[in-house]
Amino acid sequence: MPFFPSDGHRRGSARLPLIVLAALGWTPELIAQETTSTQETSRLAPVEVSDQAPAQEPAYIQADKPAPTGKLDVPVARQPFAIEVVGESLMRDTGAKNIQDALLYSPGVYSGGFGFDTRVDSAKVRGLDPSFYVDGLRYLYGSYNSVRPNIYALESIEVLKGPSSVLYGQAELGGIINGVSKLPKPTRQGELWAQVGSYDRKQVAADITGPLSEDGKLLYRLVALKRDSGTQVDHVDDDGFLFAPSITWLPTDDTTISLLMNSQEDTGAISAQFLPAQGTLLPGPLGDIGSETFVGEPDWDRYDRLRNEVTLFVDHRIDEQWGVAFTGRYSKSEAETREHWAATGAAPAPDGTINRVIYMDDKSTEVKNFDLRLKGNLLMGPTRHHLAIGVDRQDALWKQDNTFRGAGTPINVYDPVYGNVNYGVLDPEDKNDNQLKQTGVYLIDHVEIGRVAVSGAVRYDDTTSTTLGVNGVDTDKDDHATTGRLGLMYNFDFGLSPYISYSESFTPNLGVSNGRTLDPTTGEQREAGIKYLSEPLALSVTAAWFDIEETNRIIPGEDAQQLDQTGATVDGWEIGAKKQFGNLSVLANYTKLDAKQDTTGERLPYVAEEVASFWGKYEMESGLRFGAGARYLGSTVGNDYGKGADPKVPSVTLYDAMIGYATGPWDFSITGKNLADKEYVSWCRGQNGNVIYDCGYGERRVILGDVRYRF
Repeated sequence: MPFFPSDGHRRGSARLPLIVLAALGWTPELIAQETTSTQETSRLAPVEVSDQAPAQEPAYIQADKPAPTGKLDVPVARQPFAIEVVGESLMRDTGAKNIQDALLYSPGVYSGGFGFDTRVDSAKVRGLDPSFYVDGLRYLYGSYNSVRPNIYALESIEVLKGPSSVLYGQAELGGIINGVSKLPKPTRQGELWAQVGSYDRKQVAADITGPLSEDGKLLYRLVALKRDSGTQVDHVDDDGFLFAPSITWLPTDDTTISLLMNSQEDTGAISAQFLPAQGTLLPGPLGDIGSETFVGEPDWDRYDRLRNEVTLFVDHRIDEQWGVAFTGRYSKSEAETREHWAATGAAPAPDGTINRVIYMDDKSTEVKNFDLRLKGNLLMGPTRHHLAIGVDRQDALWKQDNTFRGAGTPINVYDPVYGNVNYGVLDPEDKNDNQLKQTGVYLIDHVEIGRVAVSGAVRYDDTTSTTLGVNGVDTDKDDHATTGRLGLMYNFDFGLSPYISYSESFTPNLGVSNGRTLDPTTGEQREAGIKYLSEPLALSVTAAWFDIEETNRIIPGEDAQQLDQTGATVDGWEIGAKKQFGNLSVLANYTKLDAKQDTTGERLPYVAEEVASFWGKYEMESGLRFGAGARYLGSTVGNDYGKGADPKVPSVTLYDAMIGYATGPWDFSITGKNLADKEYVSWCRGQNGNVIYDCGYGERRVILGDVRYRF
């Protein structure tokens, strides 16, 4: 997804070659041979609403539970694919403010590579961009046009690593980052939460759930939050509110119907200032430019977003083997952007003055999407089948109006004086709108034959991407494809499960370059790994080697208005471990990548090829707890503009900590990120000859104090 100021392309998605599922032994004849005794031992679980708080997992272990992003009721540890689940307790213990914070301690994930950001959650999964989903439905379309999900409305975050088009159609090669929403529980419970912290941060929230009727067939949940906060950048606020009521109806023991409404608003400005390399990565004429530097105009710059949506969940058990599940969402969002940034590639004058770009833009998005699937849990002779046969649909329209980008007035980056704005230069115009319509049908079959598990899927997608021209001329681009995946796992009785897998991805691209439409981006992944899960030892270990090939990757061309397409390869390995020693919970992760463009051999931009992290928490019987963590982020490079992937941004090691105390219904905690308050550059756009383009800072020290009252 684009992170830089531009009028560049936007991408739709869907991709496809073919995998044969005959190896799974799934045929109509086998279904016809199913016996009554088989039915007694192979049943769908009754439809249930969990009353368990998600924050109780030992040592942050989630691998023993199914992940909704996989669309099957199969625990993560028994699937031959790499899936990471971050639960609510880890998010709270580490002081996560957003999704990118929550993924800082996840193997295979380089999170927050663009530093502190009020726009979007940035993450690379196995060196490539992922797609962002909530409740199994795509959440983001385009850029600079939506509200990022508030993690207080989520009970967990799932990362499905590598190409995943066979499950979702529209999926980047990095995989899927999926948020799982909080929904009603049958037991009355709740919390009130107040938070204060760095940069005058003040936040209050509530999460209350329980039965609405005496018979327990009507449940409710209310999640609400209000935030008033500054940021590490002067004159940039990060204010917002969340209102997410939901209701669940249980008309029978076999049916659950839930309706979730979500209204979010974020207001403030864009934290990324796109500062010159001279003064950030390189020495400046008057020294370093501080990370607090704001090159915009306090009375002009703003980035205000609003999103309203409603999501319907239906889960019905037809009989002991079959059930049906439906998730549908309608959402509307709008964003108003007014922004300045330092002129790209320019260096400050000897007195610190630099030219600025002035930018304005209004965007809106309207999305209707759903996923409907028939699911089964069947015994067929010696094999057990976990099946899903489904169809999903996306219909998204995103508009761009009132747009202008041009030369602004200069500013001194060392001693900014505001108010010098030439509003007369503004001459906004409407831009082309984009529409995406995609329908996909899929079959997933996870087969267990004794200790052997064979998991396969195949999918067909039909996608139409339309550019709605401001001149009244519309341009359609149709893409059709089939994708698949296949995995094999052996489950030893002592908890070790080695596996191998293969998966594919397909992503149609919107836009035109050099008079021709852009080709779809395709990719495939080969993976081999092990999973180990032991409940008696309270230990979970995952390790994987992977090799990803990407075709028709989009990169900036040598001309500012040109886009080129090339290939890329990523191979590497990752390991993650979670363990509980009595009252001590620890986790450790390490990832090593070799991510390159296949034509030039240059490194892929904005990717740390080496990432390591460690976090530990100790809880005392008195209610006192404390934790500490360290994160190593390897070096990154900028984009290759034809002269090599430069400049190199150095590696950094950061330290985090937490202390807390619980007594009765009260819980008090303090969390800290980047405790040493290291001011470091986290990215630079690239280099062309002797010209180094803009750079940005990582997140400075953040201290948060929390008080929670639970009931």
